[in-house]
Amino acid sequence: MAQTKRLLAHVSAVALAATALTAAPAAAQGLLGAAQKGSFGAGGFSRYVPPVTHPTLNETPFITTELKPIYAYHEIPSDFLTGGGEVNVIAAQIRYAFSDRLGLIATTDGYSDLNFDGVLTDTDGFNDLTAGLKYAIYSNPSDGEIVTVGARYTLPVGNIDTNSPLGNIELNGTGNGYLDLFASGAKLYEGGTQVQGSIGVQIAMSNDNWSYVHAHVHVDHEIAPGFFPLLEANAIIPIDGGNRIPAGPLDNLTGADLFDIGADDPDETLTVAAGFRYRFSENAIFGLAAEKNLIENDINGVPGSESSVFDWRLTTDLTIHF
Repeated sequence: MAQTKRLLAHVSAVALAATALTAAPAAAQGLLGAAQKGSFGAGGFSRYVPPVTHPTLNETPFITTELKPIYAYHEIPSDFLTGGGEVNVIAAQIRYAFSDRLGLIATTDGYSDLNFDGVLTDTDGFNDLTAGLKYAIYSNPSDGEIVTVGARYTLPVGNIDTNSPLGNIELNGTGNGYLDLFASGAKLYEGGTQVQGSIGVQIAMSNDNWSYVHAHVHVDHEIAPGFFPLLEANAIIPIDGGNRIPAGPLDNLTGADLFDIGADDPDETLTVAAGFRYRFSENAIFGLAAEKNLIENDINGVPGSESSVFDWRLTTDLTIHF
């Protein structure tokens, strides 16, 4: 109950801050120059509908100055080792445009509350911190096309761990962090349709954690002024496991984008999502999407079990761009 009250307090604080900040862009125009408009300055792009799901990995190609409060509810499968559970995540992303080509991104931070139905103890704590740069190597607003490359580093400062019959399991804050290299692109079509895609590789800087390729697709279409239904897909394909759960009966336990179990042989994850964005002012756009994992893998052949912590997730955010 105390954890629930604390979580609700955090959600309320974020919601109030986000509401107050929707009025900030007008005041900030006097503090930010033309360069900070990034891809949306004079002669630039005119429509901005960023992806919603997997926000720590699925980076928009557009260069922006923005603040994005995020809340996610994540459901753990009932067939997972814990018999189910839930995760609540509160975070905020910051992006800053140095020019229409170069931008600073801070994409992982915040606080997570994890509740398991069994085996593992409930826990909560702060997430790791991730920041980096991205650069638009190709930008053609007249044709609605942009391609961006970037790099970011995750500093392992999180403090989320849990106890199990096998001992303590750290879910973040381990090893030497991660280096993520990515490319993303978008095409805007006449009539209100947009297609975005990105691909990257997240490389663990020590043997403690896993490394993987991640890929993302986003499609939206404006069916009414400011209203954009959207579809998204996300894939995580491991290329190297960690050493915190060595080869054995549990070595294919699989984490997610925020939490690394450190298993030796994790499985792939493929999710699809549907949702919408709604632009209720020139500088603020709300997003909501429900996401489902399509891949079911047994825990090393144990019938009826599930190796991944990802069942389904609800993600919502408010993107406030200047």
